[in-house]
Amino acid sequence: MKKKKKKNTEADRQESYAWSVPLLHAALLLAALGLGIDLIVRRTMGVSICPTEGCLIVGEYVRIGEENLVLLGFVFLLALWLMYFFARRYNRAWLWGLVTIMIIGALSFDGSLMGFQFLVIQEPCLMCIIVAVSLFVILALFALVRKKAFLFILGMTVWIAGGAAGGILQPPATNATDTPDLENAAAIQWSHPGAEDWPRFHFFFSLHCPHCTEVMLHLAREGAAPLDYSWHFIPLDTDPEDLKKIAALKQMDLSDKNPFHEILLMEQHPHTPDVEIPVHLHKTIHQARSYFQAHGFRGVPVTIVQKGPDEKKVLTGAQEAIQYLLDKGIISP
Repeated sequence: MKKKKKKNTEADRQESYAWSVPLLHAALLLAALGLGIDLIVRRTMGVSICPTEGCLIVGEYVRIGEENLVLLGFVFLLALWLMYFFARRYNRAWLWGLVTIMIIGALSFDGSLMGFQFLVIQEPCLMCIIVAVSLFVILALFALVRKKAFLFILGMTVWIAGGAAGGILQPPATNATDTPDLENAAAIQWSHPGAEDWPRFHFFFSLHCPHCTEVMLHLAREGAAPLDYSWHFIPLDTDPEDLKKIAALKQMDLSDKNPFHEILLMEQHPHTPDVEIPVHLHKTIHQARSYFQAHGFRGVPVTIVQKGPDEKKVLTGAQEAIQYLLDKGIISP
């Protein structure tokens, strides 16, 4: 009688966890779908669905680039779903072991990335947070499917350890005195014929930053007065397609045009210009990024207003820049 009761209890427990099997399928596919949508939006519209500046900042520190990082996550989640599908279908120990290794590896990678993001550069990225939560859900469901609480404890331990490792690593600091002057960091320079020596505006931006676009939209409007000054445009993009767009802007005669309007047009253009990337453009972008990192800036847009030879005002983010321009009457409400 005792054995029969034990068997019934085991069967009840298996039945009670049966809902976790389809939910794990759904969680894996939904996570992959989210990254897939972001990739499509990037390719068609040139921007990410992530609304936070932290997403762009994290991408700047990743060697393979922000878009390639998203692509890697998309491919990985699809591969993980396939391994789980085959493990459920054929119930082989080595397949279940492979799924376990993939999930633990993903948690280790994500933990180190999140640790670096929150403890080193200290900028929140909404997409990174959503991916981390998705991995937690996947881990919990996998532990239920395998009926092993130890898997959940192991996964969380690895994620925390990865976060601690990523948090204690500090990027090598660059001596600010060794970085180039702002004048040498600008890829595009524009000045009104009657502009005075001061103030000069230095605008750090990215072609994939919606906050940068917001600032330029204000400056490109008719009736705005930014064209009464000297502007130094400092893009931080290193992707070959972005460099071609910057090179095309450098080749244009912007003397009688609104440079903000032309940059916005190039930014939204669906096709990449067929131009050669000058060798000196790579050097200029490298100098700009060196200046940006050496001075502790964490995200674009950054606007530096050079009021005189030794007087500067730094405006971080879109709202601070827009408010300053409003206060100075350079743009209207």
